[in-house]
Amino acid sequence: MSSCRSLCCADIPPSALLFLCQGTLAMLDWQNGSMGPGGETLLLDTVHVLFTLSSQIKESTLEMFLSRILVLWTNSAIHILESSSPALKDSLNGNSSIVGRLLEYIYTHWEHPLDALRHQTKIIFRNLLQMHRLTVEGADLVPDPFFLELTQILLRLEWHIKGKYTCLGCLVECIGIGHILAIDNTIPSQILEVMGDQSLVPYASDLLETMFKNHKKHLKSQTADSTWIDQWHETWVSPLLYILCEGNLDQKSYVIDYYLPKLLNYSPESLRYMVKILQTSIDAKTGSSSSRGALGALMACLRAARAHGHLQSATDAWENLVSSARIKQGLIHQHCQVRIDTLGLLCESSRSTEIISAEEMQWIQFFITYNLNSQSPGVRQQICSLLKKLFCRIQESSQVLYKLEQGKSKHEPENGLTREQPSVSLQQYKNFMSSICNSLFEALFPGSSYSTRFSALTILGSIAEVFPAVEGRVQVVYQLSHDIDASRFQTLIECFTSTFEEVKTLAFDLLMKLSVTPIQFQDTGKLQGLFQAALELSTSTKPYDCVTASYLLNFLIWQDAVPSSLSAYLTQSAAQSDENKPASVAERNTLTVIKCLIENLEEDVSQAENSLLQAAASFPMYGRVHCITGALQKLPLDSLQLVSEWTAVVEKLLLMSYRISAVVAPVIQSSSPEGLIPMDTDSESASRLQVILNEIQPRDTNDYFNQAKILKECDSFDLEDLNVCVSNIDTFADIRGKEGKTCDVTAQMVLVCCWRSMKEVALLLGTLCQLLRMQPVPESSAGLLTVEQVKEIGEYFKQHLLQSRHRGAFELAYTGFVKLTEILNRCPNVNLQKLPEQWLWNVLEEIKCSDPSSKLCATRRSAGIPFYIQALLASEPKKGKMDLLKITMKELIFLAGPTDNSQSTVPQVHALNILRALFRDTRLGENVIPFVADGAKAAILGFTSPVWAVRNSSTLLFSSLITRIFGVKRGKDEHSKTNRMTGREFFSRFPELYPFLLKQLEAVADTVDSDTGEPGRHPSMFLLLLVLERLYPSPMDGASSALSLAPFVPFIISSSQGHQDIGLHSGGVC
Repeated sequence: MSSCRSLCCADIPPSALLFLCQGTLAMLDWQNGSMGPGGETLLLDTVHVLFTLSSQIKESTLEMFLSRILVLWTNSAIHILESSSPALKDSLNGNSSIVGRLLEYIYTHWEHPLDALRHQTKIIFRNLLQMHRLTVEGADLVPDPFFLELTQILLRLEWHIKGKYTCLGCLVECIGIGHILAIDNTIPSQILEVMGDQSLVPYASDLLETMFKNHKKHLKSQTADSTWIDQWHETWVSPLLYILCEGNLDQKSYVIDYYLPKLLNYSPESLRYMVKILQTSIDAKTGSSSSRGALGALMACLRAARAHGHLQSATDAWENLVSSARIKQGLIHQHCQVRIDTLGLLCESSRSTEIISAEEMQWIQFFITYNLNSQSPGVRQQICSLLKKLFCRIQESSQVLYKLEQGKSKHEPENGLTREQPSVSLQQYKNFMSSICNSLFEALFPGSSYSTRFSALTILGSIAEVFPAVEGRVQVVYQLSHDIDASRFQTLIECFTSTFEEVKTLAFDLLMKLSVTPIQFQDTGKLQGLFQAALELSTSTKPYDCVTASYLLNFLIWQDAVPSSLSAYLTQSAAQSDENKPASVAERNTLTVIKCLIENLEEDVSQAENSLLQAAASFPMYGRVHCITGALQKLPLDSLQLVSEWTAVVEKLLLMSYRISAVVAPVIQSSSPEGLIPMDTDSESASRLQVILNEIQPRDTNDYFNQAKILKECDSFDLEDLNVCVSNIDTFADIRGKEGKTCDVTAQMVLVCCWRSMKEVALLLGTLCQLLRMQPVPESSAGLLTVEQVKEIGEYFKQHLLQSRHRGAFELAYTGFVKLTEILNRCPNVNLQKLPEQWLWNVLEEIKCSDPSSKLCATRRSAGIPFYIQALLASEPKKGKMDLLKITMKELIFLAGPTDNSQSTVPQVHALNILRALFRDTRLGENVIPFVADGAKAAILGFTSPVWAVRNSSTLLFSSLITRIFGVKRGKDEHSKTNRMTGREFFSRFPELYPFLLKQLEAVADTVDSDTGEPGRHPSMFLLLLVLERLYPSPMDGASSALSLAPFVPFIISSSQGHQDIGLHSGGVC
């Protein structure tokens, strides 16, 4: 024991000391007083060491360990208090300094970003209450001064503080709810009022559950008869019904989802009370399009009750609780949520085998007739989800009915599953499903709205999924393919022409689920026509047409409906391999189609190399590339059979991608891609760009971007002739497309063609990296990509991310590059694993050198540079030490700081922009929190720079840091405390900012002219006030002066002299 004490007092690292304390608490026996007086002293010494460590440790992992060890200490304290001396009880009662320090720790960490740490804080508070109970054992707990004061402190706090709910819940468990309701009996209503905030709902509902359970036990113990239930209903159910009828939309939704099920599960008998109250109010409060009314509240209560098993059967509910007229009224109510709740009442059940009655089927058919065209995406999603639950019930209950029919059971089904004969119910199911499908296909008429098509196709997809085409003796009550004829198949094919990709996706997925393809679609001429149409659409200038082409080609591939004329693209060995392995039919078809697309793409690229203007007008390249990517994404490329064929195709695709990129890069990488006004000084890139500009001929007139140019197609494109044609501003020439039609071309069309081509190339390369197998070792020949090819792809992404100016281009290149970096980090090849690290050091060196000849973009928020570094760091394995991230953050923070060399601020601007991207990246999560304080310092100091670019980047970084620290601001109330924290919590998490902000604020106050009282123009004043306005006093500020906000107040008052607006900003502190 003495050795443990000496070790705790030794000079060792904080982490080692932390785990030494853990070992002391875990390995020694603290029960039954076996430790003696020395053990009591060791226990007190240990907690003081832990308090010291809590102010030193800031890394999230160690903070988590510290909270667990404090829980372990409180458990040990409880054990030793049960048989301890009076002296120890005096040291651990509610008025002791140790309990005060524990409360300080709780108040500081009860809203910590880590859920696990918040949970440990709750346990510490519960144990703290237990410790005090043991010190005052035998006394009445309710009038105890410590509990009274603690209750008053918690009730005085704002309801937006999440820790208030957990601590109040522990307090209720300790001393009961009676004392709290005696102080304020409106607390249930107050808690229900805050349930409009999604972030508070789980905490509020858990507290309410703890309270009403405790209250019911308390009332039952105080009253012999059943009259107590009326008081309980008045306290807990009446406020709930008021919210359901009169509350705002968010309140109602969250109360129904979180609080109502808990109340019904604990007190099912309260349902009849709710229904009785609401039935009397329905006629007076039916509701409207903006209000649910009493009818909506009734349907919500019944739905929750049935879903949780409190209504044994639907029939009982209709007969005893609500009439059929009310159900129909709810199904067509003006308010969408009332309709959803009524549908949920029909579809949801606690038993998946509960039989659906004929009356329920009629009501659901009635609902579908009027609700397919809902304009709300959330409502459509809920409708489709509920109907899928209904179909699952039909499927499950039909299996029970089949067993009953086969067994010819002579007795009624268990629990009265059905009052009809099994064969009658099964036939009703078949008729119902056929009727539903008829209604859905009727809704897919030409010209139907997006919402109608989305709903109909989603529901049809659910039917095909729930009732699959099975072989063998398994009986299925319904199969969608039996109701699909040629006209309905054609209807699904026509859905590919929708301008909404979601509709195309749903139609394609549904077609893939159907087991039978109508014989009309096996006709050779029909297939050739479909394939030719897909090829034509792949070169359309309308972007959604190429998406249509992709889905159409995938449909032909997977239905084995590729025209036989394409078989020439397969080599003899590939054809023989396919004959031996029938499972590779889709692979063979995909290979055939991709080879055909590559052949057509080569022609398009060759023409684009001659005239980019002609390509933008008649044969944009991105459509073909999109179709190739779509075909590859559908194919399981980890189990390919024709490896040799695919290796050649991959090589061609890589070369083609680089050619396309070379054609469009001059536009994407120009200094002003949107307007194509070149300011490039590099002769190599400028020369190629000038050729393109000579085609488009930008003019210094305001109507250039609104006025299309019409140019003539000729066999050889002569720039001199073109310049003559456009020498006059009102002179037009024609370019004619493949069908001889005149094409209008503007600079925007060229730009769209270029960035979309770049986008599709990036996605294609990302797909190749993500899906195709890479070699485990360089010498292996089994892979489809060589090490050199992977390096080339990496260099490609590096070039375009670091040099592209167009945001659409480098954002999509980032998507492809992320896929590459993720693959490289999982690759068994060590050389490939090291590539991301090498690329990271290279770009950091280029940023630091500030070479005037560098092609890195210093404007446009550093363009693609932050994306490049973000991809490299975010893909680093999270299970490791994240060394790359730590080293990079330190390097960037150093570069982002003030520099003496005012001539070279480019590295500083780059560093600020990169830091902004890293702090915003959710994938890095808590790993960037240790660098938040240094980042805030760099942003505030950067705001004082005389260079505008530095100030601009510093402002953007500061905005990201505010969001990272305080969370996303979802409300419009600037004085709301939702996205704020106490000063103690803020400065405990970022202690370096306490002296820094105080010093900066003192500097601001010093700039105030004492004679005139007018503030000087200190640049960082506004940033400082933005931080301080989000801080408010902690409950411990009166008891402890450490990290208090009081020292800031005099400087704020001094700074606000003569400036009326500043007082408003400083309201959070004052």
